[in-house]
Amino acid sequence: MKSSKERVLAVDIGTSSVRAMVFDATGNILARAQIAYSTTRPAPYFEEQDPDLVRNEVYRAIKQCLAEPGADPKTIGAIGFSSQLYGVIALDAAGKPLTQNILWSDGRAEPQAEAMKKTHGEHWLYPETGCPMNSIFPLAKLAWLREIRPALFGAARRFVSIKEYVTFPLIGEWVVDYSMASATGMLDIRSHRWHARATDAAGVGDDQLSRPVSGLEKFALRSDSPLAGCGLPDNVRIILGGGDGPLANLGSGASAIGAVNIDLGTSGAARCITDVMTVDDTASLWCFCLTDDLWAYGGIVTNVGNAYQWLGSNLIGAAETDATQTYELMNRLAAEVEPGADGLYFLPYLRKARSPYWDGRLKGTIYGLTADHGTGHVARALLEAVAYDLRSIIGIMKQRTPIASHIVLTGGLAKSPIIPQLLADVLNMELRTPEDGEGSIAGAAILALHGLGAIDGLSFSGGPRAYRSFIPDLAQTGRYDRAHRGYVQLVSALREINLQEGSSL
Repeated sequence: MKSSKERVLAVDIGTSSVRAMVFDATGNILARAQIAYSTTRPAPYFEEQDPDLVRNEVYRAIKQCLAEPGADPKTIGAIGFSSQLYGVIALDAAGKPLTQNILWSDGRAEPQAEAMKKTHGEHWLYPETGCPMNSIFPLAKLAWLREIRPALFGAARRFVSIKEYVTFPLIGEWVVDYSMASATGMLDIRSHRWHARATDAAGVGDDQLSRPVSGLEKFALRSDSPLAGCGLPDNVRIILGGGDGPLANLGSGASAIGAVNIDLGTSGAARCITDVMTVDDTASLWCFCLTDDLWAYGGIVTNVGNAYQWLGSNLIGAAETDATQTYELMNRLAAEVEPGADGLYFLPYLRKARSPYWDGRLKGTIYGLTADHGTGHVARALLEAVAYDLRSIIGIMKQRTPIASHIVLTGGLAKSPIIPQLLADVLNMELRTPEDGEGSIAGAAILALHGLGAIDGLSFSGGPRAYRSFIPDLAQTGRYDRAHRGYVQLVSALREINLQEGSSL
């Protein structure tokens, strides 16, 4: 074991904000900073972000964090990164953006994804890339740019994620870690190289994509980088880390083989760590690289905190409050309603439905509404819908790989007074929430520390994490078993109706 005094600065480039924190090898947080930024919706199913705004705010957050009393910049051995996945930015020959960052939640490329499935089959590329064919992945978004914006696509020299756009000025190389690359739908996740048929389908060459590298590889910080003058030592290293999803497993303490993390924020995901590349027969879940010899197998639920916020702002009259106040109001209303929401179902597909259905035809639906239902029923039904989709994901996961007997829950919604117990009851599994509540950003710190040799494995050196445990209430699990079956039947029926009616994508 190396010295436990090594410190790293971890950065999490999120959808709604960037966070920067200084960690020591035991997992203590010594300094922190956070800066929020916005997204735009210029058209239905379009969701974008200004890449220059995000990049500048990342640098500003790093500088603010390093200026905090506990940071001590001269002791920082490395800067490690976690980042939102699935976004893509087109750049010109000078590295300037030709597009906004087309976000994970953007669904404009659904027709292109559907066309590829019709031409090549439902599971095309999935066994090699681990990515179901869907508009969330940059493969489909690049096909959209090529088809709908051909002049812009032809002028583009390079296509990158927001993390690559942030790190290039720091290190002077266009490189992408295996984790981020595998979420494009274009990486062969066994060989860790770009997949020729996938890049051909996107219409790009390998020279238009960054070079895939291990997230543990170390890069020197350029002397003329935007972080010059921050007091960092000359030998500080940049360690690319990974995507926020896989890193949430590490940061939450769910880093062992078979350990499961559910991370609930703007979106949600359930993942387990495997030591073999894992896919399923129905292409229901994705498989991403974590390190050279570890993968994350799981699924994404795109309508979680964003759907909760929408409900509070648009239907419950909380538009004048901030997100925290909205969540508190919704939780209070939902807590007053019995489990099962008195037979009310809320299909939360305000944005494109991802795991486990990957069906852009699904739309948001409130089913079973009567005069006896109130706003609290609607709020609780939405939370239960998220839990039902996660139950379906974990059910598929169990069929393919052994998983632990408990689940670690992280993310902003893990702090809810009702969600952890609700999930434990729906899943009929013990839920554990870390006392410190950190996930992805702690995972970036762990990879940075491991890359430096300051820790031996993929967990902090401070010993076992402290958790709060939620045990399933057996009086409720039977009720939720029946409700989950009804929910799955309702989703299936609505998918069939939309298919017969030829619902627009």
